[in-house]
Amino acid sequence: MRRVMVGFIGLLLVLGLAAVGMSYFTDTAVSNGNVISTGDFDIGISKDGSRYYEKLKLFSFKDIAPGENRTFTFYVKNRGDYPISSVDVVFNVTDLEDGPLRGAEARVDTTPNVGELSKYLVVKDFRVDVAGNETVLRGYIGKTLRELNMTGVRVFSGALRPGESMKVMITFQLSPEAGNDCLTDISKLNLLITAGQ
Repeated sequence: MRRVMVGFIGLLLVLGLAAVGMSYFTDTAVSNGNVISTGDFDIGISKDGSRYYEKLKLFSFKDIAPGENRTFTFYVKNRGDYPISSVDVVFNVTDLEDGPLRGAEARVDTTPNVGELSKYLVVKDFRVDVAGNETVLRGYIGKTLRELNMTGVRVFSGALRPGESMKVMITFQLSPEAGNDCLTDISKLNLLITAGQ
């Protein structure tokens, strides 16, 4: 009888444990289509701050004379989704002769295939304005375009938020000491503007 009783208690114990593991109500929830993405990191440049482009010719100065100044202004806008912490400008200068040497230039210019203009174009003013806070980049004033060739200039450090823009103004002067060796010369200036997060 004892064996039967132990067997019966064992059977009840097994049935009890099975009943505990089983429930009468069940339900599930599903989460589909979850996405993680990145935003856009994008800048554009403009001549006047109205429309921004990836590529844009910012200026063309002709017939500059010794002692004359020319200023060009451009804007950089954060068109992306993240703040920009730095903006750098790299100057890429190419000097050319505008045709064969002739007249007064031919008498003094000893490099008929290379122009000399960039060594006479001097930075007279270089400033940046972000939200009314203007900064003069004094370390570059007095340098020639030739000295700035392939040089990266940090024009901004801070936080340029999405949708914000900055204004950059650079004034060049053709040095009063410019001689006949730079007559009919051309300096082509490409600017590589780079933003960092």
